[in-house]
Amino acid sequence: MAEELLKSIKEISRERGISTDVFYTAIEEALLIVADKYFDNSEDVHVEIDKEKGNISVYVTKLVVDEPEDDSEISWKKALKHDSKAKPGDIIKIFLPGETMGRVAAHTARNIIMEKVQKAEQESVYSKYVQLTDTILTGQVRRIEKGGIIAALEIGEAIIPFKELSPKDEFDRGNLIKFYVKRVFPEGKGPLVLGSRYVGNFVGELIKKEVPEVSEGIVKIYAIAREPGIKSKVAVYSTEKSVDPVGAVVGMNGNRVLAITKELNGERVDVIAWSDSIERFITSALTPAVVTRVNIIDEERRIAEVTVTESTLSAAIGKKGSNIKLASRLTKWNLQLTNRMEKNEDLTRKKL
Repeated sequence: MAEELLKSIKEISRERGISTDVFYTAIEEALLIVADKYFDNSEDVHVEIDKEKGNISVYVTKLVVDEPEDDSEISWKKALKHDSKAKPGDIIKIFLPGETMGRVAAHTARNIIMEKVQKAEQESVYSKYVQLTDTILTGQVRRIEKGGIIAALEIGEAIIPFKELSPKDEFDRGNLIKFYVKRVFPEGKGPLVLGSRYVGNFVGELIKKEVPEVSEGIVKIYAIAREPGIKSKVAVYSTEKSVDPVGAVVGMNGNRVLAITKELNGERVDVIAWSDSIERFITSALTPAVVTRVNIIDEERRIAEVTVTESTLSAAIGKKGSNIKLASRLTKWNLQLTNRMEKNEDLTRKKL
């Protein structure tokens, strides 16, 4: 029994990434509980676990005397039942019967072991993944529940709630899923890692993984505005004059930004150059519209009027107003679009 138990411990320990000491401590605790009942709770119980041979021994020691005065002593006649060579003055070991240890301890140990294993597993998951908060992990979809997608990780699981998915996301059991580590909980009943594919930071981390210049700090992300499933706008700048920040992120023939778009299931990503000139920054933020003029109406309240060509007014607004909304979020300015006809003083204004 002990040999099989210890073999199982090594397998479970390897599978779950938990130290075998956790299991040995749980077994020892369970055996002490059983032994205390068997030995009337008044004797010094010893537990020995041979991790190599798979032997488990539980015993108390007693001094052999002619007339016992307390529980630490045993009469010579009774001692002979445990050790045929015992004589007065000897210290003998009285072992917990194997059948008692196996039958009762197994039942007692189960709850203790499961409790300790769960706690140890949670501590292991937390210590491993808390330092990976705000980065991207990849897991395999293990199951899909009412609360969201449960993804298997190297150790433990992550949950990506449905509200943290993009409208374009569709996953089946067995699929690999990338997600942004939004939070890691120290303990709980379910998965401790909370993932998201909805937040703008997910796009930022995808860019960091895809673009060496960003991961190396040569190109930096100034801001991200995202409408999940529709479009993301990313403002970037370079710390080195020789490096074009937009070109670095977009990549040759657009290969880098296409890889990001593919991971986002077709969501468009506009990469623009940040500028400390708010007029230039707003002009870039409204891409693909053609901006002819930026008029700062109220600098304190950050309100600007933007004139675009008639032919690109629709593009400036975007699907369901997404382009102007994202540009406003990206620049942190309230942008008001106008469309001025060259030979007409009438002004059509769309305030968003």
